[in-house]
Amino acid sequence: MKKLVIAVVQNEDADGVVDALLEADFRATRLASTGGFLRRGNTTLMIGADEAEVDAVLDLIRRHARSTAIPAEGSEAPQPAAATVFVLDLEEYQRL
Repeated sequence: MKKLVIAVVQNEDADGVVDALLEADFRATRLASTGGFLRRGNTTLMIGADEAEVDAVLDLIRRHARSTAIPAEGSEAPQPAAATVFVLDLEEYQRL
């Protein structure tokens, strides 16, 4: 079955994630986005993959998306995630 991996990464990490995906022969569509709670600039990546490839895609994202926030002393503010990832089933996936 085909999968759609939607990964929201920090702008600072986007180039590294996309480069790693391309090097591993995965293609990604890159969209500019803005985070909801912290209202920071993000990049949303849409990646089509076979079910057997999803773990490899997730591993690449894990290795190249890093949380860069440094918590303020005594702060209880939530820390931004390095990436937020959704994996969805696809009825069809074509590269034209």
